[in-house]
Amino acid sequence: MAKKTAKKAAKPAKQKAAKPAAKAAKAAKTKAKAAAAEPADKGAAKVPAKGVLIRLKRPADKEKKAVAEEPAPNRSFNEKSKGEKPITLHHRKPTKSELAELKDLLMRRRAQLIGDVKGLEAEAFSDETQVVSTNHLADSSFEQYEQEFTLSMIENETEELREIGRALDKLDEGRYGVCESCGIDISIERLHAMPYTRICIHCRNRFEQEGGGKEFGVVEERRV
Repeated sequence: MAKKTAKKAAKPAKQKAAKPAAKAAKAAKTKAKAAAAEPADKGAAKVPAKGVLIRLKRPADKEKKAVAEEPAPNRSFNEKSKGEKPITLHHRKPTKSELAELKDLLMRRRAQLIGDVKGLEAEAFSDETQVVSTNHLADSSFEQYEQEFTLSMIENETEELREIGRALDKLDEGRYGVCESCGIDISIERLHAMPYTRICIHCRNRFEQEGGGKEFGVVEERRV
């Protein structure tokens, strides 16, 4: 009877001692399952289960930076000219009346140049100039120089006629008065002085200092 009582007393003691051990074993088992579920490399992407559609995100390119677009230059503005007596230069689009006036200047200048070129050609290729004087060497040299000078004048004025024709085409197309180099409005004062110009005074000065610029009409200016 005493043995049975001792066994009954020992049984609750064993159960109490077994509970913490069971809890520890259960926690260890749960931790082992979690460790088995995690990938070996924490940085590696998890493999989705079959039949599961996932959307991959593209990595951000840190090297690419948003480049702000350069603001367009101010096409219209006023400024003071250089020199002893500076004047205000108005860089803007010509009004309708100013366009009509500038077109009239171009037309009159073209008519004048056509007459000049015809007269110079008649002078350069006349019968008198074809006969070289044999009386004195100085006479023949002077006549040859005169003919070469006349031909040079014809070439220059023919080139100006081409520039005038180009300016008249721009007037008809609505592109007149804009600098072909930088895109600003050529000043009204410069257009009146040289109505067939294709570039503003800033670009002309830059081309003259740096060299080149003939493709933009940087030639000797002729005043109307």
